Amino acid sequence: MLIASVRYPGLCSGCGSEMECVGVQALVGHSLEWDIGYHCSVCGDALYECGPGGGSVPDDLRRRLLAEHGEARLVLGDPLASPVLVMKVLRAEVGGDLARTKRTLQQIRAGTFAGTMPEMTLLALRLRAAGVEAEAECRAHSSSD
Repeated sequence: MLIASVRYPGLCSGCGSEMECVGVQALVGHSLEWDIGYHCSVCGDALYECGPGGGSVPDDLRRRLLAEHGEARLVLGDPLASPVLVMKVLRAEVGGDLARTKRTLQQIRAGTFAGTMPEMTLLALRLRAAGVEAEAECRAHSSSD
């Protein structure tokens, strides 16, 4: 299991008090999952939202995770790996038409295709299962980034 989490301030929907929210994206087995939760210590209001990852990770949570942990990149072990195999996996995992899939492959080869560490690790797992050596790497992230 690979987990990325972030704590951030929010306002209680019940009383408007300031409180701390927690968001998580996790790679569990071969699937992405996410959750967001909070509990207001003033009025007792609580929220817990969860779901499968992929494209359904709330944009706000994804932005916060990227800001907190930095972007992870997908790196092919062989820069000349079979484009057919790579594109087949990309199309199944990322979706889109053939032109988008080709652009994604170009971004991977250029080192500009990025996402959260759980997202890139899942893609690397899927590529390795298809016979393509791939790893997820996270660039060092500092407060000056």
